[in-house]
Amino acid sequence: MPVVPANGLILVTGVNGFVASVLAKVCLDQGYYVRGTVRSIAKHQPLLSTFGPKFSLVEVPDIFADNAFDEAIKGVDGVAHVAANTQFTPDPSLIDEAVKGITNLLAAAAKESSVKRVVVTSSKASCMYPKPGIPYQLTPETYNQEAMEEFKLPFDGKNPLWRGMVIYCVAKATAEQKAFEWVRENKPQFVLNTVVPNLNFGTVPALQHLGFISSSSLIESAVRGIAVGPAIFTSEWFVNVEDTALLHLGALTLEEVQNERILAMAGPFSWTKILEIIQKLYPERESILASVDEPAVDIGHVDNGRSIEILRKMGKAGFRDLEETIVANMLSVIEAESLPTKPSSRADDLVAAMAASAQA
Repeated sequence: MPVVPANGLILVTGVNGFVASVLAKVCLDQGYYVRGTVRSIAKHQPLLSTFGPKFSLVEVPDIFADNAFDEAIKGVDGVAHVAANTQFTPDPSLIDEAVKGITNLLAAAAKESSVKRVVVTSSKASCMYPKPGIPYQLTPETYNQEAMEEFKLPFDGKNPLWRGMVIYCVAKATAEQKAFEWVRENKPQFVLNTVVPNLNFGTVPALQHLGFISSSSLIESAVRGIAVGPAIFTSEWFVNVEDTALLHLGALTLEEVQNERILAMAGPFSWTKILEIIQKLYPERESILASVDEPAVDIGHVDNGRSIEILRKMGKAGFRDLEETIVANMLSVIEAESLPTKPSSRADDLVAAMAASAQA
C-alpha cells in the first residue's frame, strides 16, 4: 500500500500540543514538509519562525464542525490526527464529539486522493485505568471495557472529576474503535493506524511560545517542589515523547505497518524513581520534591514488542529509558530558566483546578 514519500507533506492536527509539536519537529528533521492546524494562526505565528521554511500553519477553529478539515487536508500525503479534547468533564456529549472529530477527518481524507496514510493518536485511557500494584496484561487488542461498563451506571452527581475520567476513557476507546470501523465500511484509498501512548515525558519544542504543555509540566513542577504529578498520575507506564513521534512517523511511512494499533509505552515508572534520577543528576536543586507517598507501583505487562520493531526500522535501538527521558525533560526546564519570560506551565492550571474542586 502507498506510504508518505520522502519529502512528502504531512498534516499534523493540533500542532501547538505537546505530542503534536514534537511530531512536527521530528518530521521536519527527517526532511518532510509539515502543515499544522491551530485554532488561531495569529496566536501561534511564532511557530512559523521556530520550525522553519518547510512548516506552515492552517486555521481550523473547530475540529468537530462539519467539513472542518476539507481545506486543511488538500494536497497532503499523510495525516497525523493528534488534536483532541482533553478536558475531564462529566458531560457525556464528549463521547459523540470525539467520534465526530475523527470521522470528520477520515471523511475529509477520503475525498483527497493524495492522502496515503492516516494515523490517529489515542491514549492508554482507551485500554484501561491505571492499576498500580495489580498484575495485568495489556495488548494491542485491549480496550477499556471497565470504563465502558461503569459509564452505563447512573451518575449520582458525586465526584464529577472521576466521572469525567470515565467519560474521557470511553471517548478515547469509542473513537478509536469507530475509526477502524469507518475504514472497514468505507474502504478509503488510505491506510489507517493508531498510536496509543501512556504518559509522555521529554523535550519541549517552542518552549517560550508553548510553555510546559500537557505532561511535560509534571517534571517542571516537581523541580519546583509541587506534587501535582504524583497527586494526579499514579505509577504506570511512560514513553519518551520523541519515541511517540517516531512511532507516528513509522505508521505513516513504513509499508508493512497497516491497520495496526501501536502501543507507545516504554516501561513502568514510579515518582520515587523519577525523583531519585533528578536528585542524582541535579543535586544542586534544593526546591525539588524530597519524596512522595507512593504505596504501590505499576507491576503490569504491556505487549510492546511490535512497537520496538517499528522503532528499530526507524533507526532506534528501541524505546529510550526513563533516565534519558527525564534528562530530556530537565534540559527544557533548564532552558526555561534562561529565558527572559518564564514559560507558562500546565501544572499550575492543574493545581488551581484541584484547589477549586476541593472547595466545591
